Amino acid sequence: MEYFRILNLKKEPFSNSPEPDFFYLSSQHRACLQHLELAVRLHRGLNVVIGDVGTGKTTLCRRLIMTFAHPEQDEDPVHTHLMMDPAFDTPLEFLRLVAANLGVVIDKKQVTERVIKEKIKNYLFENCVDKKQTVLFIIDEGQKLPDFCLEILREFLNYETNHAKLLQIVIFAQKEFQDTIEKYPNFKDRVNRFCFLEPLTFQETCDLISYRLKKAGNNETLTPEFFTLSGLWAVYHYSGGYPRKIVTLCHQVMLSLIIQNKAKADFFLIRACAKRVVMETHVPRLYRRACVAMVVVLVLIGFWTQGVKNVDNQIKSGFPLGTVQLLSGIFGKGISIGHDDAMQERPVTLGVVRIGQGYTVNRILQEVYGNYDDGLIRDFRKLNPHINDINKIQQGDSVKIPALPTNMDPLNERKYLIRIAAKRNLNDALDYIRVYPQNLPPVKLLPYWNKQEGLVFAVTLTEQFSSFDSALAKKKAMSSSAYLDEAEALCAGQHGTEFYVR
Repeated sequence: MEYFRILNLKKEPFSNSPEPDFFYLSSQHRACLQHLELAVRLHRGLNVVIGDVGTGKTTLCRRLIMTFAHPEQDEDPVHTHLMMDPAFDTPLEFLRLVAANLGVVIDKKQVTERVIKEKIKNYLFENCVDKKQTVLFIIDEGQKLPDFCLEILREFLNYETNHAKLLQIVIFAQKEFQDTIEKYPNFKDRVNRFCFLEPLTFQETCDLISYRLKKAGNNETLTPEFFTLSGLWAVYHYSGGYPRKIVTLCHQVMLSLIIQNKAKADFFLIRACAKRVVMETHVPRLYRRACVAMVVVLVLIGFWTQGVKNVDNQIKSGFPLGTVQLLSGIFGKGISIGHDDAMQERPVTLGVVRIGQGYTVNRILQEVYGNYDDGLIRDFRKLNPHINDINKIQQGDSVKIPALPTNMDPLNERKYLIRIAAKRNLNDALDYIRVYPQNLPPVKLLPYWNKQEGLVFAVTLTEQFSSFDSALAKKKAMSSSAYLDEAEALCAGQHGTEFYVR
């Protein structure tokens, strides 16, 4: 019998294969995935994802491919091509494999680098310009790329129209690739965005374990409980928050539970498993001791304030919410949006927007505010005296968008919204909305500000709900998508918001 069935699971929860369905999207992985999809759909050219071994690059790569898996159903079809282990001896060898990946037929006789490049160029113009397709070329293990490959990729990025790059490239690589890029400024200058993947925090480690167990269980609404509080801390302690090491260690733990006939894994069981898989401690000793002390203090406070029985029930059902929020700040990245960047004073502007092709001031204001009037136009003129005629604004001009507070609560009568994303930058929020799939529920932009979070650009569903439960039911009913994974019910009062932008 397969071992996981003994534990009443329908699948192996901690397989070391890059299974996209079992991939836990932490906040940084979700943000990276969204940034990559935005960049590809907006034809920004080259994007690079950097991370240590075991931070989830390969699985994130597979998840990105799944995002574009059905081009025939997409209004803006993206055709993906994956290259793995790109270790080449000659430029001709690299060009041949690129051509083969794209489906470009190459005559094996009398072929040269120049001929292959020309054929690839013609292929891109035919498919991207004539057929209006998007071609995405993904390279995994990018740190293995020889220097001459970077020069060839740079040449590919020169294939463009007046408005967009023809070939979209995403490279997933280990940290040494960043040093390689630094040697070639002409290549680095063409990188649209760097995404850096770091180890998970303690809270994210717990969420990853819970997510995988839930996916593997017979009932995905319930999470099988195989780890004590101290056991979860031990997993983080010995894995350092690296997803691959978390999965490897937890696999050994599940086997040990069966062999030792135990119901739950505590600190000592996981320490023994960590020694068998030769895991070193990755958390600095002083930091580690402070964290352990804080966990003890929090548990003792819980016993004192809520009683032994109540705390025991909370630990069995998962962490008490307040405890998890506090621990997330201690162990690394906080859970609040941009808390460190929070502004103590109300902002005068929402940000600076560069006018793109076909955009006018009126269209920008419509996207930001939903509607506008003469008063808003006057405020815009005051903030942008360099714009003489808003009806004749030029592509590439930069304009400031005024932050105009309103006394009207958009969630009047205590209505609830579903927030599907929150951005720190106005341009990121607008880019997100511009490529948001039309087959998903419609969304709108809701900028707001408070001293704790600073200025936040929330993207919410346009639909409002009369209760938290009805909003939650809508969230559960929505189809799975990278755009909807972080959806949450949102009420103005819960965020202490001091003003909304009208």
